[in-house]
Amino acid sequence: APLFCFPALLALYKREKSCLRGTTLKVTMNARSFGKSSLLRMPSRLLSTQADHEMLHHSRIPTMHFQDSLPKLPIPALTDTIKRFLYFAEPLVSANELEEARQAALAFQAKEGPLLQHQLIENDRNQYSSFISAPWFDLYLRDRAPLLLNYNPQLTFRDEAGPRGQSQPDRAARFVYAAATFMRTLEAGLLEPDIFHTNPARSKHPMWPEVMRLLPRGFAFYGAALTGAFPLDMSQYANLLRSTRVPFPEADKLATYKKSRHIVVQRGGRFWAVDVLDADGGTVPVQQLGNAMQAIIAHADAPRHQAGRDVSATDVGLLTSLPRDEWAAHRHALQNCAPQNAHTLQAIDSALFLVCLESTAPESHADINRCMLHGDGVDRWLDKSFQLIVTANGKVGLNFEHSWGDGVAVLRFCTEVTAAAESLAGMETSGIYSQSAVPTELCWSLSAPLLEVVVDAAKRFRRTIASTDLSIIESDTLTNPLVKKYKLSPDGMMQMAFQLAHMKMHGHSVSTYESASTSAFKHGRTETIRSATRESADFCEAFCNRHASQSERAAKMRKAVQNHTRITRDALTGKGMDRHLFALRNLAMTEENMGRSSKLPSIFESTAYKTLSNIIISTSTLNSDVLVNGGFGPTSSECYAVGYGILDHACGASVMSYGRDSSGFTDCLTKAMQEMRDVMMAEN
Repeated sequence: APLFCFPALLALYKREKSCLRGTTLKVTMNARSFGKSSLLRMPSRLLSTQADHEMLHHSRIPTMHFQDSLPKLPIPALTDTIKRFLYFAEPLVSANELEEARQAALAFQAKEGPLLQHQLIENDRNQYSSFISAPWFDLYLRDRAPLLLNYNPQLTFRDEAGPRGQSQPDRAARFVYAAATFMRTLEAGLLEPDIFHTNPARSKHPMWPEVMRLLPRGFAFYGAALTGAFPLDMSQYANLLRSTRVPFPEADKLATYKKSRHIVVQRGGRFWAVDVLDADGGTVPVQQLGNAMQAIIAHADAPRHQAGRDVSATDVGLLTSLPRDEWAAHRHALQNCAPQNAHTLQAIDSALFLVCLESTAPESHADINRCMLHGDGVDRWLDKSFQLIVTANGKVGLNFEHSWGDGVAVLRFCTEVTAAAESLAGMETSGIYSQSAVPTELCWSLSAPLLEVVVDAAKRFRRTIASTDLSIIESDTLTNPLVKKYKLSPDGMMQMAFQLAHMKMHGHSVSTYESASTSAFKHGRTETIRSATRESADFCEAFCNRHASQSERAAKMRKAVQNHTRITRDALTGKGMDRHLFALRNLAMTEENMGRSSKLPSIFESTAYKTLSNIIISTSTLNSDVLVNGGFGPTSSECYAVGYGILDHACGASVMSYGRDSSGFTDCLTKAMQEMRDVMMAEN
């Protein structure tokens, strides 16, 4: 692709701008023109849209301007992946098991590996996508495990000061309005593109967007990259709103809807449809949304006998917590049981998103985490792309289904929507309904067998949640400024603290997962940062050896943290191991390749591969000023699920497991962080 230096791009912009002088231009951006390519994008001040004030902002660069020129995720060399496989396996297996893995790896590199690598490269050559995108979607959608705890994480937004920050209908209305505004801005192509700025002095110059938007979409990425700005893939935004996961036997499907104008609100196990866009596509006034929320709360909280409804008939949301094949069968029966059920399912599936108006008022970090992660299961619909959860005391969180996307898109949504909702704090959220904002209750009709299924789902839900234990810590032991002062990586320090905590508690290193985004590439998803390494094991042993000197501990801690920075950089830049091995294994399992051999290559049957695949410490972080809490469930009976963050004033972690003494883990984590801080601050 042609490359231009910034001065040349600036000159191009000035030349094109001079040609526009004295010309009256009017451009309408709508759903039809969204995302289309053209050399010249007209200045947004000339843009004519309805309800212009309902946009978050007016980006000078069209939202998807860089999507057609993003680089593809590179396929690592087979030899490099084999080296990484053995490197990451070494601290986790015995000497004999490592030798078994080495022999299997050499055989794979000499026999099946090159053929599978060639197939992978050829398949990738024929598509402008990521080699991991299709099989990764397939992995998610074919998994038959419940979404509850296994996949859907939660994020909790910061509180608002003052009485209005504690008003459930008020805060719900403002967040709904802000989310609708985000959607309108996105669909108009006016949402600022996701860009990672490495040289803000250049790429955040006022002239920069003017120049960038003049570049043809086919090489716009490269012009931005030359100035130290790296656009990120935004393909996941297509499934953020008006989207759902639909259960089917063997494999689920993702469904999107283009014309829906409503959200669905849950309260007390019941469902209401509320229009948030009017017939012209404008957002319903926030005052009307506030009244709709108040009406739903009042109606849902009326005695059940007054509403004339059976309790079991309204708790259908619990069915989404079942294993996927079971839910697929029950959904089919539910849909065919009565016409109104099909109508209700259609309304839920096509909604922009769901809002859950919780009747509880959690205060502690643990109670808030549990509320946002699973609640009582009744007021949830786990299939939906995301659910906005608002508690009785005004706390707001988000629970999202993970197959469609990852943290980058969700975090951007959270950041923009929180700021927009808080900017509406001075507006009155009570007023007179328009007809479009009157809540419409969505009803169910359940047969006797389906009623029994709902009752059974409730029992199974309670058993699952009761089997978990959760522990949360917050501390100022490690903070961003403090760690950076000693020229160490804050994330690396937190990851080494998890390694040391496990070593203190269990006496050995285990397979560890940290998520790295590969959104710098076309259709990128995630890569695994494997925090357990030879260097981390040496660091843990030094801290657990009472005879080790402070200088020895400091040196090994620094080496382990610096090594973690290296492997993180590799994962972010397409030089990871896990996704490559996954893609090769996926190809090996195809009918064509299994026809050549009745079994998988021995590398995938080795103890080392199985040990690496069994994640014991699963970690994830989304650092943001708008988030105060986050968490997810353990993926197996042995797993510690660790959601964490390190900010300017504190660090924290939420740890959930299936009865593996989560509080014991956080006690060890607290000690580990204090010891690491002491050694760090004593270092010359």
